[in-house]
Amino acid sequence: MSIVSRRTFTKGLLASALVPGHAAIGQPNDPAGIAIIDTPNNAAKVAANLSAQNVKVVVRFFARKPQPGLREKVMASDGNMIDGVREPTILIRHGLSIVSLYQYRNNLPEKFSKGLEDTGSAKAEVAADAKAALEQAKLIGQPEGSAIYFGVDFNVSRASVEPVLEYFRAVNRTVGSHYAIGIYGNGFVNRTLRQEKLAAYNWISASRSHEETVAFYNSGQWHLFQNQVDRRWFGPPGKCSMGLDVDTNIQNPTVSSIGAWGAGEVNKSRNQKIFDQRRFAIRATPVVQDGGKDRQGCKPDKSVPRNASVRILAQSGAWCSVDVDEDGNADGQVKTADLTSNLATMPPWGSPS
Repeated sequence: MSIVSRRTFTKGLLASALVPGHAAIGQPNDPAGIAIIDTPNNAAKVAANLSAQNVKVVVRFFARKPQPGLREKVMASDGNMIDGVREPTILIRHGLSIVSLYQYRNNLPEKFSKGLEDTGSAKAEVAADAKAALEQAKLIGQPEGSAIYFGVDFNVSRASVEPVLEYFRAVNRTVGSHYAIGIYGNGFVNRTLRQEKLAAYNWISASRSHEETVAFYNSGQWHLFQNQVDRRWFGPPGKCSMGLDVDTNIQNPTVSSIGAWGAGEVNKSRNQKIFDQRRFAIRATPVVQDGGKDRQGCKPDKSVPRNASVRILAQSGAWCSVDVDEDGNADGQVKTADLTSNLATMPPWGSPS
């Protein structure tokens, strides 16, 4: 079977049902470009770039202490101020909203079961986290009633969930009297906290192989889904490991709010366009390239992992032109048969390789 050339795709792009004629792929007015990112870097430094790229929401962090290698992680840090102005204020001035996420070594199960070395107990651990979240939210002017998500960044299962439940019960008693509580984690912890009414917002991490992630995604009860991780934006040409450290996220088009604050939520029409142009890979599939590079002058991914999402830029017969790294540019072609027909259902993790 022949492979359709990029020129053929380009000619057919404006006629594609996936991409309306007024859209400009990879341009600021691209309606299906990613609207929500999370980053451990000071986003105020690139606020103008993010706004120009049609990003609407930036997830930024609270944490009770600095962490090695993550100097800019905490948005309330004085070190993130520019000309005396705090990071969230600068983002809002550029038309961006913020989602607040508390993460301090939340990838460690012992944090929840017995506390870290500086607290010494699970009870003291959650008290220290809640205190830091409330103090930092007040410092940056986060309005009450918006959301603070708390991360549980390991593969929670039935055997390890009880300390996590107790942590969130305490968070709801303290932080929950001022802010809506969200959860970032695998499918199992999202489902359990939702059933226990301990989380108002559900964010599925990029943990496609983790406990119940596929099932919870397919239930449609989520608000956010982290669809790409460890991408780099706005770096110097040819410097592929430099730039803003970005994970991208998709909002469930059936929900109107993710608890963001600042310059407003992403509108429903935009979320639907983003959702409609993406598919899951049914199996690990190669990306057939023609020597092109992305806008940073870097070579695109050579393959798409099983259950990863891609953006469909155009389709011609048995092949699709795809953006695999969410930079808005075509990275190559994959077989249509290797992709789901829509983003509504994630394939089982044990699907064919």
